Amino acid sequence: MILSGRATGTLKAALYAALLGIIVASYASPIQSILSDRTNITNLETRVNEIEAQNTAQKRTVEELKTPKGIERAARERYGMVKPGEKVYVVPK
Repeated sequence: MILSGRATGTLKAALYAALLGIIVASYASPIQSILSDRTNITNLETRVNEIEAQNTAQKRTVEELKTPKGIERAARERYGMVKPGEKVYVVPK
């Protein structure tokens, strides 16, 4: 079977289009994965920053609890403790 010049050109164009489609399809999944990973990285960086801020606050609390004033404040706030002779007023909410 002999193809005319026009048919050969159409066949070549179809083969090139098919090859191009295969190449694009092979890159689509990795590109989608890369974009998904970038979003995930951004979310993780945000979470790391939040946790670092919490860590800093916790370290500050630990350092404060190493002092007598810090211990007294924690005892008053957390446990409602008072010194002997102090009067406590409870205000209902």
